[in-house]
Amino acid sequence: MFGATVGSLRMFLQTVDPLKKTMVWQKSGNQGDEWQLVQSHVTLQKVHQVILEATVGGEAGDIAIDDVLLVHGPCPASELCDFEEGSCNWQQQTTDDFHWLRHSGSTQNPNTGPDSDHTTNTPTGHYYYLPSSTADQADQKAAMSSPLYPTGKGACVQLWYHMYGEGMGTLNVYQQSEDGKEALIFSQTGDQGRLWRFAQASLLPRVQPYRIVVEGVKVGLTKEGDMAFDDVQLTDAQCPPHGFCDFENTMCSWSNLGGEVDQGDWLRGAGASPNPNTGPSVDHTTNSSRGHYVYVDSSVGDWKDMSYLISDVFQPSTSGHCLTFWYHMYGDHIGTLKLYINDRKMHADGTEDGLVQWTEAGNKGDKWQEASVHVKHEEAFWFVFVYQRGMNTGGDVALDDITIEPGSCYPSHNTDVLSIGLAVGLTLLAGVVIVIIFFIVARKFSCKMNQPTLMNNDVTAQNAVFDLYDCAIDGTQHGTESDISFFNKLYNPSPQVMDDPMASTDA
Repeated sequence: MFGATVGSLRMFLQTVDPLKKTMVWQKSGNQGDEWQLVQSHVTLQKVHQVILEATVGGEAGDIAIDDVLLVHGPCPASELCDFEEGSCNWQQQTTDDFHWLRHSGSTQNPNTGPDSDHTTNTPTGHYYYLPSSTADQADQKAAMSSPLYPTGKGACVQLWYHMYGEGMGTLNVYQQSEDGKEALIFSQTGDQGRLWRFAQASLLPRVQPYRIVVEGVKVGLTKEGDMAFDDVQLTDAQCPPHGFCDFENTMCSWSNLGGEVDQGDWLRGAGASPNPNTGPSVDHTTNSSRGHYVYVDSSVGDWKDMSYLISDVFQPSTSGHCLTFWYHMYGDHIGTLKLYINDRKMHADGTEDGLVQWTEAGNKGDKWQEASVHVKHEEAFWFVFVYQRGMNTGGDVALDDITIEPGSCYPSHNTDVLSIGLAVGLTLLAGVVIVIIFFIVARKFSCKMNQPTLMNNDVTAQNAVFDLYDCAIDGTQHGTESDISFFNKLYNPSPQVMDDPMASTDA
């Protein structure tokens, strides 16, 4: 399911008598340029047919299926749980105050909770959520535990969470050993905006089998504190650094905005763009056709359509943050690429983009270019890349190797650095030359003021030297012959005694 306008793919079970159709699985939208495995465990009481139904989303939305297999027994365990078919053997803890509820669509309370799940991005997709009410008390909890994992299994846990509402509490993720000891590995508090957010945590060294525990803590009586989580995954690979993404394996914590505001998706692709004479032919990370990047397909949509790419949340820093990224803008009909920052207050007021920090427009050539932006914000914030489509096909824009780090931005190792280094070097050299000239002029002036006047019959002795120490002309030479002296055997300014034997000895 790869493309900017992919529709949906659903699987139904249909009984023959009576004719009744039940949906057991679904996916919608772009799922990347790769084959994805689907497993669905069903228990049949009657004769059924399996129906696979695809819905067209647009001209760039091909859907394909392959290798369909039906076997007896449960499906093999998966490292990803999307809660579409149940709890994936996650269990409610019995010592908590409330339970997480499996749900689809909007929650019952207004101004809080998600409208759809993260997996399918549809109102029919499922997630787990903790409802809020006016009967809640502060610090009441609900906890849910994963199945028991072997000691050597997993290095990183990842999940998506939704925390929207003025009465939002705290979401905690623990690593719990078989004997019940817990270690907090992730925590988030307060309203995080009307979006699904990405979380990840590195697993701690362990000597026992362990579980992952997701805990919700309530803030008190409120109806605006519904929190949710979805798509929990355990990976054997180490967690990627926070704030960095090269898009080689996934989109990391970056996601499309979706909904009615976002008219087009950012796609993860590799190799040449599907459209001629636009877009990159290689990624920036590997500089090969096998490397991945994200891009906007200009062959679909209308002029000025907007595509939003959203980061996860960053906490404010006294020194700010530096975002460095590589962009590719090549084609005859390139639109405008902008970078914004947004926060909870602006987002609550209906602003999806926020404050603009950087802008580029038009054809920049068939090459990857680097940009760095320093941002300092007083509240928790997130970055938003927005591409506004050009007039016609031929305007693909791509991003790669995004890095977000606390602190100031430093010059990159490119021609700008060479120019800066050359300018600094020339400035220092000019300063040194000026100091030397000033010293020489000052000393000459001083020497003219102190040097005795030579009368007609006065001459300087042949061994006299010009003294650099006190500018005096005398017969005393400081130091050794190697010391600096204005005396030169090739040119002796004193009168010479001629070899002529008739020359006067009184000369």
